Order: sequence, then structure tokens, then C-alpha cells
Amino acid sequence: MKTMLRPFIVRIIVVATISILLLTSATAQRKDSHQGLEMFINPETATSFSVLTANVGNLSLGCRKYLNNLCYKEVEQIIANNIQLLAPDIVALQEILAPWQCAAQKETNDKKVCFENQSVPQVRRLLGDAYTIVCDSRNQFECLGVRTASGSILGCESGLMCNFARTAPSYNACDQGFTASAVTVKLHDGILFDVVNVHLQSTSADCRSRTLRDLLDESIRSTIIEQDRVLILGDFNFDPWRDSDESVDVWQELFDQGWRDRSFRYHVVNNERNKPYFTSFFLLKWRTFDFVVSNFATGDLSVLGESPGSDRLDGGKGMDHRGVYGILAFEP
Repeated sequence: MKTMLRPFIVRIIVVATISILLLTSATAQRKDSHQGLEMFINPETATSFSVLTANVGNLSLGCRKYLNNLCYKEVEQIIANNIQLLAPDIVALQEILAPWQCAAQKETNDKKVCFENQSVPQVRRLLGDAYTIVCDSRNQFECLGVRTASGSILGCESGLMCNFARTAPSYNACDQGFTASAVTVKLHDGILFDVVNVHLQSTSADCRSRTLRDLLDESIRSTIIEQDRVLILGDFNFDPWRDSDESVDVWQELFDQGWRDRSFRYHVVNNERNKPYFTSFFLLKWRTFDFVVSNFATGDLSVLGESPGSDRLDGGKGMDHRGVYGILAFEP
């Protein structure tokens, strides 16, 4: 099993590809040691930023009492090391272990996260001190982070952690542990857009469909998206390329509709079969549940551990999903 990401090789490959595709004239190269990767910027046409989305939980029986959220210390440390090596500008995490979950359990296993005092929340340990973090207002299972060297989250003081992401409404018949939540991000380059962290219910196509309509059906006014430009990423718990159910149909309808007169596009890399790499592995059901779309950016992202030249975010064990990472370029 591979145990570490190859951050320098991955960065060089990704940056070189983006620069060839996006820059057709003289380019300006900026290297910011605080960001941990090289970013190519053409100031006349595009601003680049790096993105990571990862469902860090797993289906281990040992984590079941923590609702399958990230509950083992060793796995947490490996993921933290690798996130901080990649140093993405924008991070969306799902299935974070919330501090209140540890308070509700008396953990006796010293390999578990909740065996230790949780004075520092898990999401802060994963991202480190270089991020402003905002989690969903319902459970704090899903969190968004923006690197302070790259931008800010409106309403949350730089470098702090807040629990007031605009969170989609819940329904009595649906599992309250799943959410979709949004923040407004302002990059230091002046670019303003919403980021939506999605973790839709795995066991109900109807609940997924209702949340999607609340997010993106402009006829009923979105409850959480405020900006014209929007980046949507996370664990959708359906595969629009391989699945067929009500939620896929609703998603396709809303995807085709776009948002505020801007078309959506996927930021994915296809495999040799011309379909996106798998991101979720459960028994014989392998799917691309984790992906990224926007209505304002270009670029394709890698599935860590599946795309050629990349390694898993968890070092080879611990997560039942794969992280998705890479660089996007803003289009005016």
C-alpha cells in the first residue's frame, strides 16, 4: 500500500497541465510558499485556485457509534499530514467527528480519537492553523476551509472556526445527519463566489432530490446560495454517470438549467473507459459519488489514489471514499 502522497510530483504534473491548456500567450508564474503549490496566473483572463473535497469517514464497525465519522487517531494524523502537504486554497470535508460526539461517549480504546480530550476540534487538527473554517449549523459534520493566505469566508474572522454555514432545511422523514451547506468566499484577488459543501443522504433518493431542489431550483429560490457564481462539491451519494434514480434525474434537470444564466460544468478527469474515476468503494458497488461542479471555472481535478500519479489521502487505509484535488481557473 502506498503510504504517502507525492505532493511535489502531483503539483508539478497538475500545474504543467493547467498551464498548457489555459495559457496560450505569455504567462506569469507565482510561487507562494505559504500555499504549498505553484499557481499559474494570467492576470488578464484567469485566477487559479486549488480545491480539495474529501469524505474522511468510513464504514468500519469501530466507528459506527460515531455515525461512521473519522474516529481513529492514526487515520486522522495521516489525513492531516497530507492535507497540510497539499495546502489547498479551498477544502470541503464530510463526515468530520464533531466535538459533541466525543462528549456523548466514554471511549476506552486509546486508538480512537475520542479517547483524547477534544479541546481542539478535529477539523482544526486536520487543516492546521492556516485556515478559516466554517461548519454546517446543524451537526458540524461537514466543514469548509479557506486558506487565510488565499482568501476569506465572509462573516467569519480570518483564522477562526465558525459553525454558521448556511445549511439547507431538514425534513422529518430524512436523516438529519446529512446536510448541504454554503459559505461565501472572497479570494484575495477580489473574486467572490459561493461554495456549497454537499453530503446528501445515502439511503433515500427522495431526500437527495428534495435537498437538490432546495439548493438549485431557481423557481423556489435557493435557501443557501446567494452569489451568481457557485462552486458545488462533496459527496453526492449518487453517480450521475452510472446510476438511475429520482435524484439523478433531478440533478440532471438542475445541472442542465445552470445557475443564474451560467452553465454548470464538471471538473473531472475520465478514465480509459471515458467515465470519471471511481471515488467510492462499497462491496461490489463502485461509484463516482464525490465530484466538483461550478458555473464559473475551468479545469479538471484528480481522484487521489485512482488518477495516474496520485496517492490516497489516507495513505492507503481508513477512508472508504477518495479525495478529489486539483487546480481550477476562474473565468470572468
